[in-house]
Amino acid sequence: MTVRVLVRATPRKEDQEKFEAAYRQVTETVRGTPGHLRDELLRDGDDYILLAEWESERVFLAWEDDPAHLRMAAPMLPYWGEKGVERRIYEVRARLDSV
Repeated sequence: MTVRVLVRATPRKEDQEKFEAAYRQVTETVRGTPGHLRDELLRDGDDYILLAEWESERVFLAWEDDPAHLRMAAPMLPYWGEKGVERRIYEVRARLDSV
């Protein structure tokens, strides 16, 4: 069952453009990773949500534990902000594809 991984970050105001540029760089690197389906970057004021979709929690956690994960995510690490990162994993239980 697919999962959505939600990562919340609050980069400093002066780092927001760099954070967004780093996100685009990381997304290109992660593209094609087995089990990774898509990413979105959402913003509400100063808060950002990185929303990723993976084939399963098991596949995501295996990637997260792989040393390649830190190499791929490295461009974003300096910009996560003073609050750190909050990460949650949600299992997709239902989905409406069209209205």
